[in-house]
Amino acid sequence: MTKNIEKVHKLFILKFPENPKFVAVSYSIFHPMKNPKFTFPSKQAKVSQPSILLAFDWFDERFYRGIFNYAKERGWHMSPYLLSDRFIPKGWPGDGAITCYGHSLADFIDHLNMPTVDVTVESIPRNIPRVVVDNKKIGQLAAEHFHARGYAHYAYYSWADVTVNSMRRDAYFEELIVLGVHKENLFEIKQTTPDLIGDWNKHQSDILNKVSALPRPLAVFAGQDNLGATLVEICVRNGIHVPEEVSVLGVDNIDLLCESAVVPLSSIRTNLTEVGYQAARQLDRLMKGEISNDEPMKLIAPLSVVRRQSTDALAVTHPAVVNAIRFIRENFSHPITIEDICHYTGLSKRGLEKAFLKHLGRSPASELRRLRIQNAKRMLTQTNDKIDYIAQECGYSNSSNLSCAFKKDTGTSPRGYRNKYRHDS
Repeated sequence: MTKNIEKVHKLFILKFPENPKFVAVSYSIFHPMKNPKFTFPSKQAKVSQPSILLAFDWFDERFYRGIFNYAKERGWHMSPYLLSDRFIPKGWPGDGAITCYGHSLADFIDHLNMPTVDVTVESIPRNIPRVVVDNKKIGQLAAEHFHARGYAHYAYYSWADVTVNSMRRDAYFEELIVLGVHKENLFEIKQTTPDLIGDWNKHQSDILNKVSALPRPLAVFAGQDNLGATLVEICVRNGIHVPEEVSVLGVDNIDLLCESAVVPLSSIRTNLTEVGYQAARQLDRLMKGEISNDEPMKLIAPLSVVRRQSTDALAVTHPAVVNAIRFIRENFSHPITIEDICHYTGLSKRGLEKAFLKHLGRSPASELRRLRIQNAKRMLTQTNDKIDYIAQECGYSNSSNLSCAFKKDTGTSPRGYRNKYRHDS
C-alpha cells in the first residue's frame, strides 16, 4: 500500500568535537499529509537527474550558493549523505562529488569511486580537476593596496602550516619587491605555537612581542580574516593604534567577522560563489567526458579589496602629499591634470613633485597614471564594458589615449590584456 507524503528539505550545521569546523548536512524528512499531492514512489522508480555529493569539513554560504546555483540550472539532485558520519551506504548510486581535501577527510575522499572535483591546493594522491581561488592574485592585490598608501614596512601574519597562507605570503612579498620595496623591509609574523594558543594571555603576549619588535607605521596582510581580526584586537587592547600605527588587511571578506572587529577589518573579496559555481561546472564537464582528470587547475581571481577602517590610513606625514593623494583617489576617473592637484594642495608644481618623490617615492603624475591603469585592469577583466567606456571611466578622453598609457605600463593593449586575464576566460 502506498503512503501519501510531504517532502521537507532541511539544512543543518553540525560541529564535530574533534574538528572545530562546520559541516553542512542536508537531508529529507517525510511527513504524512492530510491533503496529499504526492505518492510514495515504487521501489523500481529511478532518479533521472545526477546525484551529487559534497564533501567538506567547513561551511561558507557563499561557496555552497555557487554550487546550488549551478545544480538548480542543471536539475541536479544534491545528495542527503553529506558527511554527517563520514559514511555513504553501500550501493548508493552517486554520479559525482565536489570535495575539499584536507586532513580530516583525506581517507574518505581518497576512496570515492566517482568523478570528483576538488577546491583546494593541498597535495592529493591522484589527479582530479580543481577549482581554487587565485592565491597569487590575492597576494598581489594586498601588496598594491598597501603600497598605494605609501608604506615603507610590510608584514605578513599567518598560520605557518596552512598551504594557502604560504602561497599568499610569497605572492605578497614578491609583488612588493616588484613595486620597489627592499627585502629588509619585509617581515613575517608567525602564528603562536599550538602549546600557547589555547591560553589567551600567552597568545596575546606572543603576538604583541612580535609586532612590537617591528617598525611603524606597519602594513600587515593577514592570510585569513580570523587572523586579521585577532591582530586588530591584540593591538587595540595594548594601545597600538589601528590603522595609524598598524594597518591590517584580511582575506575572504566574512562580513560579520570583519564588521564586528573592534576596528572594522578591511578584507579581500575572493568570490567564493564563483568558485562553487565553477567547481560544479567542471564536475558536469567531467561526468560528460568533456574533460579528464588531468584538466589544469582553474583559478578564480579575487574581486576587490573591501575597504574598512583597519586600512583607512596613508603612511605619509606630509600634509600636502596626503591631501594630494586623497584628491587623486577621489577624482582619477575624471580628466584632472597636475595643475588641478597643485591648485587643490596650494603647492607649486615643482614643490609638489619634490614632496611626492621624498614621501611617496614617485611623482604625482605616476600616482595618477597608476590608479587609472589599475582601475582599467579591473574593468577589463571583471566587466563586459566597451573599451571606449572604460577609457572615460578611468579619466581618459578616448580609447586611443588609454591604449597608449596602458601599453606603456603593461606592454600590451587593453584588448590583449582582457583576452589574457579575463575572469571568465
